[in-house]
Formats: sequence, structure tokens, C-alpha cells
Amino acid sequence: LEDMFDIVEKVGNICPKLTPRVETALQVKVSNDVTESMQQCFIDVFLMGIVGTAQEYLEMDTKINRNANELSMTKSKCRPDYLLMLNGQLVFKGEEKKAGDVRNIALELVDKMIPGSVGKDGKLEYLLGYATAGSRVLFECIYGDGKMSECSDILNLERVADRVSLLVIMINVVRVACALHNAKNQ
Repeated sequence: LEDMFDIVEKVGNICPKLTPRVETALQVKVSNDVTESMQQCFIDVFLMGIVGTAQEYLEMDTKINRNANELSMTKSKCRPDYLLMLNGQLVFKGEEKKAGDVRNIALELVDKMIPGSVGKDGKLEYLLGYATAGSRVLFECIYGDGKMSECSDILNLERVADRVSLLVIMINVVRVACALHNAKNQ
């Protein structure tokens, strides 16, 4: 897997493109008194800052969508609030709510899934995901048995330090998803 994590050698220095996106993510104003859709716009600054930059540079077919049908691992009539596909395979998804307990919201990541779909039929061994409750974000790892493990503390995006943590996590999500996908397809 070591070779698969070395994105810099493959794509070169992307800092000139990434830096303004990171600065925007660190400066954008967070507000909990807006609609859920507006809160999604805020989290998109982070998601697109990192994933969007990777999408421009990685030699993979990446697709980002919101509230879209994804039938390989998701029950019919259930749609993840956010999904990232690499070469047609779901590798990262999110559930977002305006308020509530972020750990309870994270349960939707599994509740909306077809049981036993992770790690089967050529899919990745685990799926990465996140849940939001207002300005709080929690990252999860979903296994084939439907169990989840928290991959982060609960981040509060009203705090700059937690925004930096979110950016680092998103960089690692891209790295891990690409490495798992590449390892699976070798």
C-alpha cells in the first residue's frame, strides 16, 4: 500500500491550487441558525476543497453527488446526502442533519445500506463515511458486518483547530480511498 499512498509523486505539487481552497475553508463563517441546505454548502467548502482538488489531479474517474441514488450498497429509495465514487464504486458517503446527536445521525450511514454489501462482490473491505449535526462532524469506518468504528473525535467546525483537523482528515480520506481502490483493482 505504501506506493498507493504516494499521491505527490504521481500528480506533482498541487499546493498552488489547494492553498486558496484551504484558506476559504478556514475563513468561511459557520452559522447554526440557517437551513440544512445552507449547512451543506458550508461542509461542501471543505469536501470540495480537498476532494475537488484531488478530482482534478488523480487519474481516476471520480464522481461526487448529493442526494443521489446509489444502488450497489444503498437500499432502494434511500439516498446518501453526499457520495464519492471512484471508477463507479462507492468509497465515501455522508449523512447530514441541521441538528441532533451526531452519533445517532451516523447510524443512518448503516441503516440506509444493503446488509452485507461492504466487502462483497469486489467492493472495498470497508467504507468511509461522515455524519454532521449542525457544525459538528464525526467520521466513521463501516465494515461488512454493518458495524462502525469512529475515525475521529466529534469536530466542531466553529473552532479553527477542528477545521484544520477536518481538512487533514479529508486529505487522508482521499488517500485511503484511492489506496484501497487501487489495491483492490490490482
